Formats: sequence, structure tokens, C-alpha cells
Amino acid sequence: MDKDRNVDDGFSEVRNQVPEPADAAIENGRAPALVLTTNPTASVSTSHPPAIWFFFWGEFAERSSYYGMRAILFLYMTSALHMADSRASPIYSAFKMACYFLPLVGGFIADRWLGRYWTIVGFSIPYVAGHFILGIPMEPAMFIALGLLAGGSGVIKPNISTLMGQTYDQKRPGQERLRSAAFLWFYLAINVGALISQLAMPEIRNQYINANLPPEVRAQAAEAAAKGEDVSKFASDEVRQRAYAIAFQFPAWLMVLSLAVFALGKPFYALEKTERHKLTPEERRLQWQTLGRLFAIFALIVLFWFGYEHNDTLWVAFTRDYVDLRVPFVSMTIAPDQLQFLNALFVIILVPTFNILFARLDPNVRIFTPMRKVLAGFLLTAAAIGIMSLAGFLVEGHTQQILEGGETVEVTTTKVSLFWPAAAYIVLTFGEVLLYGTMLEVAYAAAPKSMKGFITACFLLTNTLGNLLNVPWTTMYGGSLTDKAAERGPLMPGPFFGITALVVVAAAVAFVFVGKQFERTQAEAAAAGVT
Repeated sequence: MDKDRNVDDGFSEVRNQVPEPADAAIENGRAPALVLTTNPTASVSTSHPPAIWFFFWGEFAERSSYYGMRAILFLYMTSALHMADSRASPIYSAFKMACYFLPLVGGFIADRWLGRYWTIVGFSIPYVAGHFILGIPMEPAMFIALGLLAGGSGVIKPNISTLMGQTYDQKRPGQERLRSAAFLWFYLAINVGALISQLAMPEIRNQYINANLPPEVRAQAAEAAAKGEDVSKFASDEVRQRAYAIAFQFPAWLMVLSLAVFALGKPFYALEKTERHKLTPEERRLQWQTLGRLFAIFALIVLFWFGYEHNDTLWVAFTRDYVDLRVPFVSMTIAPDQLQFLNALFVIILVPTFNILFARLDPNVRIFTPMRKVLAGFLLTAAAIGIMSLAGFLVEGHTQQILEGGETVEVTTTKVSLFWPAAAYIVLTFGEVLLYGTMLEVAYAAAPKSMKGFITACFLLTNTLGNLLNVPWTTMYGGSLTDKAAERGPLMPGPFFGITALVVVAAAVAFVFVGKQFERTQAEAAAAGVT
């Protein structure tokens, strides 16, 4: 039954009859029976169904695996495989493009043939294999591994969140706020996993490198660490490659755990079935109008990703070259790619905080509307990129050539505090939680029932298009001191990040008008009972 429709369809003799709760009917293996009641949700539990734990822990392990691999991938490409930043960045962007394009394939396969559960299980196998292959320190192996990882992650991504939404629609019909909370907890699981792996992966790598530095360079490495520099450059190629191979084992086994947890939860998931409801011409018009407005928003989300997706590549490169890696007030240094943990940490803090805050201050969703949250997400993301731009202008023009290890290298004579990129990561996370967390549910809720998997995949496709723009754009970055001058782009960090921030601001301005139109369309659709 369409849970958003009134039970009374004009037949007085069944005015007070509504279907048995969907979860009870499905669990007993029969079609819903009719019971006498005047409240269709009176017997529906207001607690989360058992399936939430399998979704949470399965997604925790899978995302820990995925983001752990990504946390060190950029420096693996540049330091272990010796790619220039200007070559590694477009390849990294292309990999993320594939990860967010393949959800279209995953949604199609699940909708037409395998169903969501078996699609997820089937594509998890090559996903696991990709993690193990990535540890082989050769470029061909890396490209094979990235292909398998993109296929596994991409195909799984739209199906698991859609399956969770369907589970709530069946097990807890009419409980929209409960479903909203589930999406936020689902998002929390992603970032709990990411936090652990983003801290662990660089540490596993660094511990192996530090333990295997040649005795003749230990004093020099200790002196460099005291100055806030990265000491991995003192390791031999063999040690560095072995360190990454060991580190990549961590996400590989986490993916094995994720597959096991998800498979165990099968009895608690939604019964997958095809739903069809014949629409009137007016309903069809409103449905397509909703989709049109939704895709207009998606077009602007592309520009959000355009700015956001530098945080695990060029932000890491900037931190490596221009940031004092000593943690203020603590006698330790941090790896250039380890600072990404702040993103996951603040997602963990902000998701429950926002969840509680919005529910108490605005229970009827009149102030903190989805469109206002998304607008705030755009502006905060632009502000984060602006922080990186300011840091870039502070270090511009302060470099010199020195002789190191028999080679002439360029280093900066002025380094900014770790507070600069740390502040950028934190502000970026505020924007991400407000925009991505909100849009994930908006995409699911606004999509017609027969197109939810497809629309979720289209939302994820916005990341593909954002990274597509970054394939040529990242080659314009000219701040990488590890690259030869001929391999660098024409823009120093200050102007590069500044232009990026302005693009996101322009998207925010356009969103003001697009968001208002979408809200009007949604109101019309709700009044007409179109879902």
C-alpha cells in the first residue's frame, strides 16, 4: 500500500480497514491481511528494525576498507610508484569517477536481474580481490586493482542505501522520521569506519618505514621529524613499497568482514518486489516535474564535488610541501595524508549533534529545511577551500633550491601551521554533512517508487561528473615541489584554490533559485498525493 495515501479511496465499506503491518506479513510469508483499525500506523513499532545493525556494521567495515585504501593511495602513487603529482591527480580523479559512475550499472543490474542483495554479494568478491592486488608495487597491478575496486564499490554503493530505505518502508511503514534517522546513522557508520582506517593506514605504513630506516640516515630522519618534515623520503624504494603493501592488507581483510556481516543480515532485509502504480496524467506531470527539478539540483551538486574532491589529493600535496607537520602543543608529527581523519571525526560528532538539534529546535522542519541545509553546505565548502587558498598565498614565493641526497630539490622556506589545513578539513566537514547527508535522503524520498535505485545512482553520478571536471583542472595545480618544474601546472596554490572556491560560491548562488523551485514542486506533488 502507498503509505502516504489516505486509506479512504471512496469505498465506505472498507473505510476503516487497513493492511496488516508489512513486516509481520512478510515475516510470516503471506500477503497482508485486513484488520479493523482507524490508524494505519497504530501497530507499527517506533524503534529501529534489527536490520539496522547489519547495515551499520556491514557499511562500517566496507567504508573503513574503502576510505582506508584511499587515505594512502595518493602518496602510494607518488612516493612508491614515483608518479608526478600532475599525473597521479588525474588518475586518482578518474578512479573516483568510475566509483561514482558504476552505481548506474549497479542499480540497473539490481532492478532488472539480481535484486539488491545478490548484486551486493556478487560484486563484493572482485572488490575483495582488488584490495589484495593493490599491494603489488607495479603500475599494471595498480590499474587492475583500481578497476576491480571501482567496480565493487560503485555497484554496491546505490544498492545498499536503497535496500535500507526499502527495509524501513516495509518494516516501519509511515515512520519517515525513523527512516531519516537511519540514513544519518548509516552515514555515521561510513565515517566511523573512515576515521579508524584513516588514522590506522598511515600509522601502519609509517611504523614499518621507521623501523626499517638504514642506520646511516636515522639521525638525519630524526632531525627532519623535529622540524615537522615527512621522514618517509629517507627510506629506500624497497622499504617504502613493502610498507604500503603491508598497510593495504588492513582494508582487504576489513572488506572480507563486511561481506560476512552483510550476508548474515539477509533474513532481516526488505522483501524485494517490483511495485507498480498506474499514474493519472496529472500525477505523471508532477512526477516528471519533480525529476526535472531534482536533476537541476544534481547539476549544481557536481560543482560541490568539483571543489570537495581535492581534499584527498591536492590538499595532501599542499600539506606535504608547505605545512609544518608538528602537532601544536604535542611532541609528535603527523603524516601529510593522516590529517584526513578530521573529516571522519567531525562527521561522527556532527551527525548525532545535528540529528538531535534539528529534531528539538525544528520538529516540523520549517526552519532547517532540506534546501537551506544544502545551501549552507555549499557556502561552508567554499569557505573551507578559501582557507586553503589563503594558506597558499601565505607561502607563495618562499622557496629555494637545495642539494639533498646528491640531487637538487626545491623546498619552501616558509611553512604554515598545521592549523590551516586542519581548519579547512573541519569546515569542509560541516558543509559535507549538511549537503551530502541531506541530499542522500532527498534523492531517495523525492524519487518515484519505481525509480529509487536509478535516482540514487544519478545522485552518486554527480561525483563522477565533479571528478571528470577535475581530470583537466588538477593538472593546472603548480604548487607541487616534488615535481619537476616542467611537470607543474601554471597556477600556484593560492590562485588555484581561490578559483575553485569561487566556482562553488557561484553554484551556491544558483542553488538559491533552483532550491526554491524544487520546494514548490514537492509541495504540489505532496498535495496531489504523488510519491
